[in-house]
Amino acid sequence: MAMRVYIGDVKKEVGRTAREILEETFDPFSVFGEKVAFSSPVKVNVVLTNCGSELLGEGKVQTELVLTCSRCLEPFVLSFEGALRFEFRNLDLIVRPSDVEAEAEEEGVRYFRDDDTSVDITREVWEVIFMNFPMKPLCDAACLGLCPSCGGNRNRVLCRCRVDTEDPRFQVLKKWKSG
Repeated sequence: MAMRVYIGDVKKEVGRTAREILEETFDPFSVFGEKVAFSSPVKVNVVLTNCGSELLGEGKVQTELVLTCSRCLEPFVLSFEGALRFEFRNLDLIVRPSDVEAEAEEEGVRYFRDDDTSVDITREVWEVIFMNFPMKPLCDAACLGLCPSCGGNRNRVLCRCRVDTEDPRFQVLKKWKSG
């Protein structure tokens, strides 16, 4: 599985742009100890611009993820969209080896050569997905979660459990009298 963007025409002339629309099926992955699946292919809509010694890509990543709600523990589908931005530098235009060494210290510098017809942006797409992944996925902002007494899903079942909201550690403060 690799997402490759065609650069054959755009790399020929400075200032030239091209739009690429890609679609690829990605395998499930694990994050925060949970297995996450895709319910639809990953779609990438990107505009490439030849900026001289580099190609700049800007666009968006869209897909749907099957997640587990952090409150009610039910699976749900999350529509996902994230901004994509990447840069590939032309290795054949770098004439001094020291320039490559200096750039190697920068994180995320990617290269292409004059004879390349495409570049692989799979890593950049994964970065967008991971950077925009919700820390606490919720099926709905108003999700009521699970009852702490009976464990029932409060979105579906109206339980009659009495939930004690007072923390027993603070009971001693009720006896305390000021001054």
